[in-house]
Amino acid sequence: MPTDFASVHAHLESAQAELHGSDPITLHLREAIGTLMDAALRAQYSPQAQGGEVVPFPGPQRAASRPNSRHG
Repeated sequence: MPTDFASVHAHLESAQAELHGSDPITLHLREAIGTLMDAALRAQYSPQAQGGEVVPFPGPQRAASRPNSRHG
């Protein structure tokens, strides 16, 4: 069963809202939960592999006709 990342994000958002203190430990925990929320969003909207399919790493694509160096 696939993970419901939107639900995970909502639960983390609720947990973060419950942290009201301003002490360093609470602030660190809020930051950690924020990092987890960002990861849940990235997982929710990232391309998913189907079966044996490989999902390419996102990045700039080079044109095949373009030289590999500036010295051509």
